[in-house]
Amino acid sequence: MANHTRFTFADMQNPLFIHPSNGPLSVSVFKLQGASDYRSWKRSFKIQLSAKRKLGFLTGSIPRDASDVVQAAQWDTCNDLVVSWLHNNVVDGIKQSIIFINYASEVGLILKNAFC
Repeated sequence: MANHTRFTFADMQNPLFIHPSNGPLSVSVFKLQGASDYRSWKRSFKIQLSAKRKLGFLTGSIPRDASDVVQAAQWDTCNDLVVSWLHNNVVDGIKQSIIFINYASEVGLILKNAFC
């Protein structure tokens, strides 16, 4: 008999929940080129993150709970997923400037300071 995992509505509302269809390429907007398209890129990107309940990783409003090892690991996975979405939605020159930044919120601040 097949083992089917069922997700509850509460599971899906949790920002640490990653749906099986969410992978590094599951967020796609036009690639950020620079200051000239930053505002519209940011708006499009934020809409997609919000729809996946991951916007708080970019804004920094979802804190990492270091006191809970399991939740910290889930947070790290979600943060890395958001960072991968950022990497995949900017041109290579911008990607090279953010490739070693570990936190999505830091990447967001760097892009804002560079292009806003």
